[in-house]
Amino acid sequence: MAISGIGSSYNQIGAAANYVQEKTNTKDAGRKMAEQPVSLSISDAGKEQYHNSVQHGGQESYDAMLQRREQLKNEKISLVDYGYEISRRADTGKSVLNAAGRADGYVKAYAELYDEIVRGYEDGTREIYVAGENGPRKLTKEDELDALDAAYRKTVDSFVEMERTNQHARTIIGEEAEKIAKISRRETKAAGFLKEQKARGIDKVPENLNQKMLSAVASFKEKYAAFNPNTDTLSQLLAGIKIS
Repeated sequence: MAISGIGSSYNQIGAAANYVQEKTNTKDAGRKMAEQPVSLSISDAGKEQYHNSVQHGGQESYDAMLQRREQLKNEKISLVDYGYEISRRADTGKSVLNAAGRADGYVKAYAELYDEIVRGYEDGTREIYVAGENGPRKLTKEDELDALDAAYRKTVDSFVEMERTNQHARTIIGEEAEKIAKISRRETKAAGFLKEQKARGIDKVPENLNQKMLSAVASFKEKYAAFNPNTDTLSQLLAGIKIS
């Protein structure tokens, strides 16, 4: 590709960078929409309409209706967006230099949530309810772990696709920066980018990253079966589980 000037190359770098940001924003928005948890919401207007229908239909006494409303008000409805929690915990704000290291962050986030769920049910402190056809339904430990696994699989797919998009964009930007640096060594913007890239090293997405991240949590669950919270820590357990 011929270079018409430094300015046009800067435009290409900016376009590629914007492409990465747009793809990232789109994936984050899509993930949040796809993983939105089931919720139960009854407005005051809705309760009043129910009240009126009961009164006119004669199907339930007024006192019984009030008792029913009080039960709804006191009902413990807890919602957990597992996919959001995995992503939030994985994105700690720390600078991780490669895709494998970032993937390890997702495995660690899964492990933390898995441990919280298991311990919560073992000590009786965890109660999660979702809206069902016949009213609120209390989840079991198995329900939550199944939901966590499903959310993790979706999150992994989104993460890997974003990493591949970013890798492609970094390649384009790097090529343009090298061309600019050859034209003029005084172009500090291009030189600064190249210096940063050298410091980061080659950030390639590992092959079969999806499967490696799924295999990592499978290995974690096997080791967790022998996990003793009184003597062991999650950090020790995860020490031997890394995305290579």
